[in-house]
This record gives sequence, structure tokens and C-alpha cells, in this order.
Amino acid sequence: MLVKKEKIFDNIVAVSGTKKEAIRTISRLCAKQTMLDATQLEEAFWKREEWDSTGCGEGIAIPHAIIKEIDEVQLFIVRFRYPIEWESFDDKKVDIAFAIIAPEEKGQEKYLVFARKLVDEKFIADFRNCRSTEAVYQYVKNELE
Repeated sequence: MLVKKEKIFDNIVAVSGTKKEAIRTISRLCAKQTMLDATQLEEAFWKREEWDSTGCGEGIAIPHAIIKEIDEVQLFIVRFRYPIEWESFDDKKVDIAFAIIAPEEKGQEKYLVFARKLVDEKFIADFRNCRSTEAVYQYVKNELE
């Protein structure tokens, strides 16, 4: 199952409001749920970020990391209380991060299906209307599974 309630985080504050702090925060949240090392996750997220920003526009970012030690793609949803400067192509601040951790060889199909959803205006508009963690969970689960 790609979507799990315990991997949805609402009202998260990245104190400095920077992408650096946001990625550190995302790494720590993911580490608590996966038993992976937060520093390893942060480095893996930055490895991808250095190639090109994962800010997709319209307030959405999709930071992702490749981690050898996991077996399946894992999705984490982080909704920030205050928008983050993320270097998105449209220069809009990010208030939602869909963080993805994937094994080296597997999971590309699930990632691609999900990435396609994120460019769908209706999906994003409906997602933004979800007011609770439960609503986010139900919506994303129904859309992705």
C-alpha cells in the first residue's frame, strides 16, 4: 500500500522557511517512520535536488530519494504551515511536499503514475480541499490505489 495515514504530516513548520530546513524536516519525519537514518535520507534527497529542483510549481514539491536498504516505494505527504522557498520553476513557494523514497531497482512505475497525477489540475485542486489528515488519506488512497 503506497499511502499510509502515519506517513501524512499536517501543519509542519520548517522554522527558517528555507528548502534546506524543509528537507531536513522531511528527512527526520521519514526516518521516524522507516527506521532509516535521517542524515542518510537528507543526503539522498539533496543528491536528487542538486541535479534539478523538485519544486514542480503551483506550491508542490516532489523530493525523492533512492535508498538501497528498502524494498518498496514509500510515499510521505507533508503539508507545511508556512510556504517554503523551494526554487520552483514558477517561483511559487511550496506548501505541499510529496516525498518519495524508492529502492534502486523497483518502484519506477508507481512513481510515474503518481507524478502524472501531480500535473493534473483537478487532482491538486481536490487535494487542496482536504482539510484533515483523514481526508487526505482517503482522497490519495482512492486516487492512487
